[in-house]
Amino acid sequence: MSKVFNFKNGFPTLTEWTKIFKSKASSSPRATLGNSITALNSAKALNIKNVQQKTAVEIYPGLGIWTNALKEIGFKRVLTLEQQPNYFQWMKQVSETSNGVIETIKKDGYDWDTYTFLKDPNYLGTLQNADWSKGSLIPKGRKGEQLLSQFICCVNNKMAMQTFGRVPMAFWIPDQLFTKFTAGPGDSNRCKMSVVAEACSNLKVIYTTKEGDIYPESVYHLVSIVPLEKTDWDVFEYVLKHLFVMRRQPLKSMVRTLGPGAEIILGRLSFDTSILIRDLSAEQLSEVAQKFDEWPLRPKVLFEDASVFLTKQQ
Repeated sequence: MSKVFNFKNGFPTLTEWTKIFKSKASSSPRATLGNSITALNSAKALNIKNVQQKTAVEIYPGLGIWTNALKEIGFKRVLTLEQQPNYFQWMKQVSETSNGVIETIKKDGYDWDTYTFLKDPNYLGTLQNADWSKGSLIPKGRKGEQLLSQFICCVNNKMAMQTFGRVPMAFWIPDQLFTKFTAGPGDSNRCKMSVVAEACSNLKVIYTTKEGDIYPESVYHLVSIVPLEKTDWDVFEYVLKHLFVMRRQPLKSMVRTLGPGAEIILGRLSFDTSILIRDLSAEQLSEVAQKFDEWPLRPKVLFEDASVFLTKQQ
């Protein structure tokens, strides 16, 4: 028999939520959006065109505050992925009061097989090569960082949800990860993930949470991510992967990692090659990739494994 939740005010207090939804594997409950007004205003601020014709896919819905906001702004359908048993049962109740708009699926958004499952005609199979939207609250910690990195890499690799077309995404990103994700040239937090995000998409910060918006209390940022129409990726990815092994080193020292004799391209670049790897802009990295690609003696086989970029971030 399914668990039925009955809270005095229809929504759990922080004490009730902490007690009921706390994971046995965690010292604290999973962060979730807890302010319906914030959720609705933020969803509206995404300014999604023709939302009535779109399907949204959400991961880690928590208590469904963001899920309900997506329904309220007019999405035709909201597919929400939740595998944790207590949250799943809660979201089933949310689904039952949504007039068929919200559908809760017991799948983990971190599992790549989930996106193959969603190609079923009952879900997204009929929307192949069409724009659709995705939103979620990214978990804190290493798992959240890996998940966000993989979603960004999928833009260029046309993997997972990006096999459906150019998929606009919106993520609630914890503050520490947000700092890395949006780090620009010269920022000590700049990493491969932030460069890839800059190179393949348009980013826009929609909202930063205030006190009372998130359970447990913490700061999150809602970020809209719209993939660029076209990006040249294979050579750029190869260059990025090799150079960011040691991002605090100058380009003139690291260029040799691209292949024997690669130092020859240094004289063909339009900028000072003593620049540190972490200080390179996406445009400068693109120039390195272009000159490397034009070099007749560059390695012809760039990757032995097409999934190489979905590995541990440097």
